[in-house]
Amino acid sequence: MKGLKRIRPSAVAIFLVFAVLAATFVFPFYYMFANAFKSTPEYYKNDFKLPERLDWSNFATMISQFRIQVNLLNSLFISASSVLLTALLGIVASCVFAKRPFRGSEAIYLVIVFSMFMPNQVTIIPLYFLYSKLGLINTPYAVIICYLAASMPSTIMLLTAYFKGIPDEICEAAVLDGCGFMGIVRNVIYPMGKPAIAVNATFVFLRTWNDFLTPLVLLTKKESQTVVVALSALVSRYQSDPPYQMAGLTIATVPAIVMYLFFQRYLVEGVNAGSIK
Repeated sequence: MKGLKRIRPSAVAIFLVFAVLAATFVFPFYYMFANAFKSTPEYYKNDFKLPERLDWSNFATMISQFRIQVNLLNSLFISASSVLLTALLGIVASCVFAKRPFRGSEAIYLVIVFSMFMPNQVTIIPLYFLYSKLGLINTPYAVIICYLAASMPSTIMLLTAYFKGIPDEICEAAVLDGCGFMGIVRNVIYPMGKPAIAVNATFVFLRTWNDFLTPLVLLTKKESQTVVVALSALVSRYQSDPPYQMAGLTIATVPAIVMYLFFQRYLVEGVNAGSIK
């Protein structure tokens, strides 16, 4: 028929490949959400179908017996503190490297960037002994310090590259208007760098929220553990009741999804800005 474009076989093949990839990412979420609202008999009857009705008792058990809300608050405090501190220090440091370079700044920048290639497993045991002597074991501050140190290199690398794209003329105009260094950061760098800052904040949040090794080693008490570490106990405690495990996983997944949806607009802007450059 006239007016209809011929679809190339290569386009169909590419579409099918991406459809399969999308299904592999979406299906685990469907399986988790669907079984979180099932009873145990209904799960063993057919674990792939949608629940016949929404059974909230699994979530009630997670809250009343497992007390997952305590671990959830621990994770929120640690991740939010890590994101905030990384953003504050990273913006200032990146602005210095991008707009106020000094003698030896390039060498310092390279040392910071190369430090992110050091595996976390190499430093976790010495850090445990250090924090043990300082009395920081089983406190969120030990984990926050580790996350801050681990996130700063990638943060500085990302934000420095983005801030270099901000015209120097705008910063010079701000100086003529009476802005000091922090005034430039607050009135120029931060507003124009929001897309990159949001992208980095999302990465830091997801990295800290999903991390298992650091809180496992530094937080040994149940009431001080993060939600990811606490959920590992679900496998043994509710081994014969997978719906309880799915409910716990759903509770742990929701904050990360909300974080992504909240910064989605800035993520798209950051990707577009990077592609244009």
